[in-house]
Amino acid sequence: MTLEQSHDNVLGIFRAVQSVVGEADWEAGTESEWNNCSFGGRDGAQFTLIAIRKHALPATPDIVTSEVVAALQSSVGLDDAPVQHDDTLEPPRTVVAYPYGYNGGTAADGFGVEFQSGTDFASLLVYGHCVPGEPPELGTPLNPRPSDAP
Repeated sequence: MTLEQSHDNVLGIFRAVQSVVGEADWEAGTESEWNNCSFGGRDGAQFTLIAIRKHALPATPDIVTSEVVAALQSSVGLDDAPVQHDDTLEPPRTVVAYPYGYNGGTAADGFGVEFQSGTDFASLLVYGHCVPGEPPELGTPLNPRPSDAP
């Protein structure tokens, strides 16, 4: 996988979630960045995205999260992500996390996805695959400055 493919994979996951939750109202709570990482004894780069939306959901948290699971399966091939509940948070959250379930960690290459939904709340955290290469320079198409981002 290349830097561009890892970046596109993370954005594809975000688009899949938006297709269920809605495309609007994520802007103020969305941040992304490239970081250094290592995998298999090699230095690499990892793209990370955090998105928060504090608005009404199109359905109950359980229904929205189940539909997110289906969207992730059909659009980016994430299979077998269990839907779980965290009643320790206020308000309680319905959660789906890949690859090892809620608070289960990331894959060996650092890849992981966590989606949470609650009353008037949705959040997404994606740790992209650690891939060979250096993080793209700030101000380039794969790493735009915040003022240049869409």
